Amino acid sequence: MLNREIYLNDPITSRLANNGVAQVKDDLSKAALETLEYELRTFVCDGAYAAGMEKILNAYIQNVKNNGEQPGVWISGFFGSGKSHLAKMLRTLWTNQKLNNGAYARSLVDLPSKISAQFDELSTIATQHQGLHAASGTLGAGAGEQVRLAFLGIIFKSAALPEQYHLARFVMWLKEEGVLAQVQNYITEHAKAKEGRDPWEHELKNLHVSPIMGNALLQALPGFASDVKEVRDMLRAQYKIVDDVTNDEMVTAIMDTLAVNGELPLTLVVLDEVQQYIGDDVKKAFDVQEVVETCSGNGRLNSKLLFVATGQSALSGMANLNRLMGRFQVAVQLEDTDVDSVIRKVILQKKESARSAIQTVIDAELGEISRHLRGSIIEHNKDDEKWMVADYPLLPVRRRFWEKVLPALDRTGTGSQLRNQLRVVHEATKITAEQPIGYVVPADFIYDEIATKLVQSGAIGKDIYESISRLKGGDSDQKLQARILALILLISKLPSDIDYGIAADADTLSDLLLENLLEGKHELRAIVPKLLTKLVDDGLIMPMQTAKGEEYRLQTVESQSWYEEFRQQENDLKNNPKRLEFFRSEEIQQYVRKQVMRARLLQGVSTVSRTINLEFGNELPSDSDKNLYAWVPDVPEKQFNDLARGADPDFATIFIYIPTTQRDELRKAIVELKAAESTIDVRGTAKTDAGKEAYSAMEYRFKEASRAKKMILKDIFDQIQVKLSGGQEVDAEGDDKNSKLTKQIEIAGEIACQRLYIKFKIADNKGWGKVYDRAKLQSDANALEAIGHKEEADKHPVCAEVKRFIGVMKTGREIIDEFQNAPYGWGKDTIEGALFAMLAAGVLKAADGQEKAVDAKSLDRSSVTQTKFRPENATLSKVQIIKVRGLINALLLEGENCGTGEEQSKLPQAIANAKQIARSAGGESPLPLSPSTMLLTNLEMHSGNEQLQQAFEDKDEILAQFNQWQNQADLAKSRSSQWHELSVAMRFCKNLAVHASLEQQSQSIIQNRSLLVDPNPVEPLLQQAATALREAITAKLAEYEQEFNVCQRDLAEDSNWSQLEHAQQQEFLEKRSLTSVPKVDLSSGAAVYDAIEETSFEQWSDKIAALPGYFELTRKEAIKLLTPQVVYYKVNKPTIQTEDDLQAWLKDTEQQLRTQLAKGPVTIA
Repeated sequence: MLNREIYLNDPITSRLANNGVAQVKDDLSKAALETLEYELRTFVCDGAYAAGMEKILNAYIQNVKNNGEQPGVWISGFFGSGKSHLAKMLRTLWTNQKLNNGAYARSLVDLPSKISAQFDELSTIATQHQGLHAASGTLGAGAGEQVRLAFLGIIFKSAALPEQYHLARFVMWLKEEGVLAQVQNYITEHAKAKEGRDPWEHELKNLHVSPIMGNALLQALPGFASDVKEVRDMLRAQYKIVDDVTNDEMVTAIMDTLAVNGELPLTLVVLDEVQQYIGDDVKKAFDVQEVVETCSGNGRLNSKLLFVATGQSALSGMANLNRLMGRFQVAVQLEDTDVDSVIRKVILQKKESARSAIQTVIDAELGEISRHLRGSIIEHNKDDEKWMVADYPLLPVRRRFWEKVLPALDRTGTGSQLRNQLRVVHEATKITAEQPIGYVVPADFIYDEIATKLVQSGAIGKDIYESISRLKGGDSDQKLQARILALILLISKLPSDIDYGIAADADTLSDLLLENLLEGKHELRAIVPKLLTKLVDDGLIMPMQTAKGEEYRLQTVESQSWYEEFRQQENDLKNNPKRLEFFRSEEIQQYVRKQVMRARLLQGVSTVSRTINLEFGNELPSDSDKNLYAWVPDVPEKQFNDLARGADPDFATIFIYIPTTQRDELRKAIVELKAAESTIDVRGTAKTDAGKEAYSAMEYRFKEASRAKKMILKDIFDQIQVKLSGGQEVDAEGDDKNSKLTKQIEIAGEIACQRLYIKFKIADNKGWGKVYDRAKLQSDANALEAIGHKEEADKHPVCAEVKRFIGVMKTGREIIDEFQNAPYGWGKDTIEGALFAMLAAGVLKAADGQEKAVDAKSLDRSSVTQTKFRPENATLSKVQIIKVRGLINALLLEGENCGTGEEQSKLPQAIANAKQIARSAGGESPLPLSPSTMLLTNLEMHSGNEQLQQAFEDKDEILAQFNQWQNQADLAKSRSSQWHELSVAMRFCKNLAVHASLEQQSQSIIQNRSLLVDPNPVEPLLQQAATALREAITAKLAEYEQEFNVCQRDLAEDSNWSQLEHAQQQEFLEKRSLTSVPKVDLSSGAAVYDAIEETSFEQWSDKIAALPGYFELTRKEAIKLLTPQVVYYKVNKPTIQTEDDLQAWLKDTEQQLRTQLAKGPVTIA
């Protein structure tokens, strides 16, 4: 099977009718309608397109119902995202445009049910408001700077009027006078004919000077003027060429053009590329705002006119568009996430009968496909497999490669346009179309598509382009060399500020070059390194050692000059070891500082924060016994171990060892990094194409050196050792948030804190803040009950320590300093809580700086440090239940609810409902099997609180599965309805040529159980069936009409028939329904099915065969009326072989007729 045979639309014979570009204008020519039909059939109303259309229709319908002002719609999105396409589809579906083949727009589009209902509602409302009307165009195509005139030009054109204001007013006047057709006919008859020129349009364009127009008016309107000159003077005065119109004149012109009986129809106006028209022009922005305000708010238009405008940016994204925000309040933002679904339906959609063959190839070669660019950020992932059949022959990794490369290459910014992606994918399918299944699109295909434009834009150098082109004309090895050069070029254009993990090495190039998944893989991987060596020898590429190994870059004369400068900078740094050592030490110390600062050291349940001091010198500071230190001596490993083991095991110092291995490798990476950086600084920004290539290569060398340095440092840092005083080693594993060293510091710090603050434990309780509050706010003598102490206050160990330290008297500052430091390390809440508790209990007394007594309630916390303290001489999960209840309510039927305390009784109901939803998400073929409900079944095995606990643990997974089942069940319901419709359609198509294809595809859907796959496999088959039936019915109608016209002509030529009055003739014809050819509605698929249900093809054949008989009976009845006594005489019909036979028959027939005529009038039966 060839690739071309797998597509629903053969890429060799099919074409993009609009080249991927939607033009928003009111063009109803045959060619334009053919293009429009293609656009309708391929319109993917999904994602942002569906959401936007639904939002627009909902807002308009509601405002019409409420007679409210219509806010404008602003459709924005990146260049080429489909803004114009969406606007054009909305305009076409608004009026349900009739197409060349008799079908109507809405019948050709697979619209979501909600949007279809909205259009139906719009049509229903329109019957009460003079119908529907739509106009579309671009302001720039009209009256230039004058927005009102440009806008009116669009309105006039939509009503088949001239776009110029004065000409449109003139034509409307002719219509009012009832002489438009008469004037047009006169001009057609009397104007000088010229090929390719319409006489009416020519004379109308020359309205003020045309003598023929003057004569036409004099002939059509007697007494209008005395002569042609007076006519011209009147026209110049009445229909002047204007530079602008007022707002009132604009509204009047709209009403005169569109209104029916003084009321405007439901009118849509699409203004495409408004942002492009406005640009930075403040006046244009103001004029557009004024036009929209006038039309949206004017009472004469009565909220019937809706503006839809398009632009690349959201209104809030540009200062000059901000002023429009008040008028365009309905915002539709398009993204690029819907492009894939468009491509899969328009270009890549496969025949259902071919899916299994493609899947077989993919399954067999998944190992090969998944190895491509392994380790890069665009490598194969599990999600790719979902779309591999739909995207074949495009491999996901290669598409992502193009997505990364194209924006870097395409300076015009159009590389990611929907129109370009459609064209490129279409071309990609064509180059593989004649190959058997298994051939995929190589990654270098994109180079051939864009190479010429890239040279013209300066994105690639002419020398490189010519080298590649020259090799493409050679033998097979040279052609492969050309492809290798193209890929090296593409890879070199990837942004250097992002590490994609894509290197121009032999493996990567082989991955991207591979075309045939089934054959030649190993041979290709063997020859690529040899060809790379040949290209190096020929001076076309140069090898480069990086952290990943040997890579290749394109070689030019300019790049050689840059390389020499790099070598000079490299040598200068190598000859300055002191500077080099500074760079090395700084890298290490910065890392250690960062990791130590990230270490979160919170001691005890009271989470007291601890600070670790860093020391990189060869000796510890003198206060290391009172503070927490991390010491990083720059010594060999043996000396480090001796230092750690020799320290007092009770000390709190943390020892950090940085391995001295790989110093040379690190210095080398730093040298290359700094040399590349200096070379870029010295050479500056390049201006020539060759210079830019060299700059890019050096920038890449800089990035690779940076990566190498990071890898070496990572290796060093992974070997860092952390020990405690006494030699105890601390080990840990890093995670997503913190490195290994940070974790080691946190663990070591925890142990060191216990060593340094040996009396911390007695105060470790997070309730000290509550103790303080009760003592301070309530003067509660039993404040310590907040931490479970019910004896006297001074019996608590913390209070006892504080009271002992106070002795005769201590200030608050002295007390806080004593107990915040080693060996206590207590928090401020603890210290002040103990002080205030003893004050409230009468254990202590306090006085301010003036020895004025203060109590717990009057002592302000900010004054504690200046206060003097002396001893007093006398003496309970609700959260889990709430979450389970939320799960139950999510699973229950709509309208049911689980209240507090009902969890155990309602959970089984919720499980049963969820299982029912799962069952409805699948079923008999062609539906897929219903999804597994094992998780719910397992949950049913539990009961009571155990079941609630299990539900809590599984709630996220259950909800995720339930939401998926609901979505799939909704889709199954919709698709099943379409499947039934297809069955009916196939029954009607049974004797048509299309039936075999429909039967094959429907059987494939049944066998594959693929009714729910995307793109929708049924919708194209429904369209095929409707089209085939419509064509067959149309053919029968044409046959009927031909026979009808022959019979009608014969009857009209009958002498007896012509004697009847017209009313008599009509009465006879109406009696047998022979007044005209029957009309058959074929505007939609449903209408086609109704038509064939009412009259089958066999019945049409019978009708056609019966026509002559019906007309003959009618003729006889007419004769009977005119000559009641007439006799119908049947003559003999022998076989006449000779002249004698003929004369004998004529004589005999004449005698019989004369005999009969003697009895009365005769007519031949």
